[in-house]
Amino acid sequence: MAMDGSGIDGVVDAKALLYSVIERLGRDELRRELAKDSRSAIVTIMHSCMKELSSSSNDMDKDKDVIIRLVTALMHYLLTECMIQSERKIQLDDVMLDLVIPSMRALRSNPDNTLIILIGRGDEMGLLNNRLERVYALHPKVNVWAIIVGDAETDMVGNVRVYMMDEYVDQVSKSKPSRSIIPLSSIIEDIRRFMNSRGIRPFNIVA
Repeated sequence: MAMDGSGIDGVVDAKALLYSVIERLGRDELRRELAKDSRSAIVTIMHSCMKELSSSSNDMDKDKDVIIRLVTALMHYLLTECMIQSERKIQLDDVMLDLVIPSMRALRSNPDNTLIILIGRGDEMGLLNNRLERVYALHPKVNVWAIIVGDAETDMVGNVRVYMMDEYVDQVSKSKPSRSIIPLSSIIEDIRRFMNSRGIRPFNIVA
C-alpha cells in the first residue's frame, strides 16, 4: 500500500508526506511544541517522515533527492509557523538561494544582517561549494549556513555553519571528529538567536 506522500508512478511527494505527518501529529500541538521546544518538535516531525519514507523505498540515491525536498518543505513550514520573515527560492545572478532571512532587500542594503541558507546533497559538495563561492563573490559579508543531506565528501569552503539531520551528526562526529556539524533540530533556535543578535523581529513570512 502506498504511503500518504506517494505521487504518480510511486514518486514520493515530499511536501504531501510532510503535511500528512503534520496533520497526524496534530498541527496545533506541533505549533505549541515549536514555541516551547523547537528541537523536540523538529526531531518528532523528521523521525515520523523518515519512518514513512524508509518503509516505501530502497533506492538510497532517489531517497536523497526526496529528503532534499522534504527538508526544504520542512524549513518553509517551520519559518511560517515561527513567524520568521524569509524569502524562498531566490535567483541571485546565476546562483539559486534556497532561503534568505529576512529578505533580499536586507541582503542588498545590509548583508551582514542577512542569513542565506543553502540546501544540498553531501555527495554533490562540488556544486554546493560553487554556489557558495558565487554568493561570497557577490556579497562577501553575508552569513551563509548549509543544510546537507547525507555524508559530505568534502568540507564546505569559507566560514559556513553546516547542519545535518540529527541521525547523521553522531556518525560524522565519530568518523570525522575534526568536522563541526550541527544537528538540524537546532536550526530554528539558531535562527532566532541570529535574529536577536541583529535586532531582527519575527514577522509574517514574505513570498
